[in-house]
Amino acid sequence: MVFKIAGYILSFDQVRTWLDKQGRRHDHLENDDLMVDLNHWFEEREITYLWAVCTDYPLGESVIVLARRQREDHKSTVSYYYRVRETDTDRNVKKQVLEESGLADEALPWVTIADPFFQQH
Repeated sequence: MVFKIAGYILSFDQVRTWLDKQGRRHDHLENDDLMVDLNHWFEEREITYLWAVCTDYPLGESVIVLARRQREDHKSTVSYYYRVRETDTDRNVKKQVLEESGLADEALPWVTIADPFFQQH
C-alpha cells in the first residue's frame, strides 16, 4: 500500500513565471515556500481541483506537482505502482494553467508519483 499523487510537474522557475504573469508577488519566497503560496492562491480563487505538492521527483530534483488526484493505493508499492491516466478533464485544467502561465504544452508533463513524501522505505 502506498500514497500516490498524479498531476503536472512544474519547476520552481515555471511556477515563478506563472505567478509573474498573474501579478502575484513572490520575490520574497524561497522555493519551498512557493508550494504554500500556490495553495493559498488556489484557496483565494476557490480552486479545489489543484493541490501544489513539493517533492523530489525524480529523486534529488525538487519540483512542484500540481496534483489532480491523490489516494492510498492498496495494490501498489513504492517500486511497483499503477499509473494514473490523464483524462480530458485533466487536460482542460492543464489548458487553463498554460493560458495563465504562457508555458508550452510539453513543459508540463503528466506523472504519477508513489510516496511523494518519502514516508515508506
